[in-house]
Amino acid sequence: MKKRAFAYSRYSHEDSTDQSIEGQIASQDKYASKNEIEIVQRYSDHAISGASILNRPGLTRLLQGLDAAEIDILLVDHLDRLTRDDGDMAFIHKQLVFHRIELHSVAQSGKVDRNTASIMALVGRNQLESTAHAVRRGQELRLREGKNTGSRPYGYRLTSTPGELEIDNGHGIRVGEADIVRRIYRERLGGMTPRGIAGKLNAEGTPSPMGGRWNASTINGSKSRQVGILRNSIYIGVRKWNRLAMVRNPSTGKRISRVNKSEDIVSVPVPELAIIDVDTFQRVQELFPQSSDEHPSKYRRAKTLFSGLLRCGCCIGGMSMKDKSKGRIRVQCSVMKESRSCTNTSAYYLDEIVDAALSGLREQLQKTDAMAQLLKAYNSERTRLAAETIERIKIVDKQIIDLNERQARIWRDYDAGLFDGSIANERLTRIKAEIATLEEAKAALPPVPETVALHPAAIERFRRYVDEISKIYAVQITDENLEAANAIRRLIDQITITPTVDGTDIKIEGLLGLLVEASTRPVLGGIVVAEEGFEPPTQGL
Repeated sequence: MKKRAFAYSRYSHEDSTDQSIEGQIASQDKYASKNEIEIVQRYSDHAISGASILNRPGLTRLLQGLDAAEIDILLVDHLDRLTRDDGDMAFIHKQLVFHRIELHSVAQSGKVDRNTASIMALVGRNQLESTAHAVRRGQELRLREGKNTGSRPYGYRLTSTPGELEIDNGHGIRVGEADIVRRIYRERLGGMTPRGIAGKLNAEGTPSPMGGRWNASTINGSKSRQVGILRNSIYIGVRKWNRLAMVRNPSTGKRISRVNKSEDIVSVPVPELAIIDVDTFQRVQELFPQSSDEHPSKYRRAKTLFSGLLRCGCCIGGMSMKDKSKGRIRVQCSVMKESRSCTNTSAYYLDEIVDAALSGLREQLQKTDAMAQLLKAYNSERTRLAAETIERIKIVDKQIIDLNERQARIWRDYDAGLFDGSIANERLTRIKAEIATLEEAKAALPPVPETVALHPAAIERFRRYVDEISKIYAVQITDENLEAANAIRRLIDQITITPTVDGTDIKIEGLLGLLVEASTRPVLGGIVVAEEGFEPPTQGL
């Protein structure tokens, strides 16, 4: 009787293409035929590193299916296709032993025991680290030879000589990127704010470094990472390398960037690439806050009941505090403030948004019987949306990985002299724009929803929370109302505010939104006119 098996295949880079998977499948089929094994299901991951098992949907589905699987063998072409991490290999092997499943590798000529699997994973991990070291060593050598080692900085273009940059001063009627850089420095020293500069560039249709719209952070950059138009030392002819290190989070399997220590950063003078003089650069640096304290946002908690939950209905951007009018907080679209690229110039009184939301919630919490049915339908929908959101995130992440690999391949082909700088510039710019579009699409995806469980006692507790918040000035979160505020915030995914001809349309998403929509007399989700207390859309605010 033939033994039954799952087969798993993977390749790491886009350069390998699906032919790598086809080769592994052919190898597995040959092994299975020779050893009288029936492959009942195949799993695969495309263009995903083997450094972690947490970001591989194919392997995840395989491991989740072991409980119900009636198989004898997990078959791979080579153990490094399964994982290159010794800790992950130990975990996988424990799962297989628990389910009485053997691990077979074609390259290792048969069944693999735990010790062999662990040793091979350790070898794979060492190979990854050795490759990374060799790449970084080569990059530093290229840097000291005056070559560019990363993506093309804004303000420059590639030359026909691989690895070399030149200042983009434009050509004919085309305004060069270097001219935009000089203009930004000039307008900043002239007193214009980064937000104002971004708004002006967007109004003129000038593409940003990523091909999309400008915003204040693009211009200001980051002090710790030394990036941004106003902070990057490349503009005074000093190229810096090794500012960041990529590390993999063991909890999520995702790579994140960390700022390296100052002594690890390599600086190389490239005076021929200077766009701004040193004096201008230093005067701009003096305009930044000089405090060395960490950014307070690292320690900040939500200050108001709806902090971080408000969205602009015109651009789906966030909304933040604009000012205080007679002691009352007014909020405004952050995108409009940062880049002037949103048409929603209205300001809204935050306390009126809070009052309307709490009134709707209080009314619905009185309907105990309807709540039970509502929650059942709500959690069913959240389960569906969670699966849909996760799948959409995976698709976008895969597309971004593919584009990054294409970008890296273009640089390799350019360095090899396969085409000149003008072709590379065009291709890299297009890819950057595509990546920026995908990043925006990913940021706009709703958070993965969680199920909500409410029983009568919990509903009664929420009633008390609403009453507690309502009895005081509930916009601000204090130590006294913190518990009630956090409970109410958990009922809300986001609140979208849209100006209309008649007033303001408010849409609440999340459990609170469903409660309000279930009302026979909606308080929210419809039009709230100026006479009911909301400030109507007013241009120029």
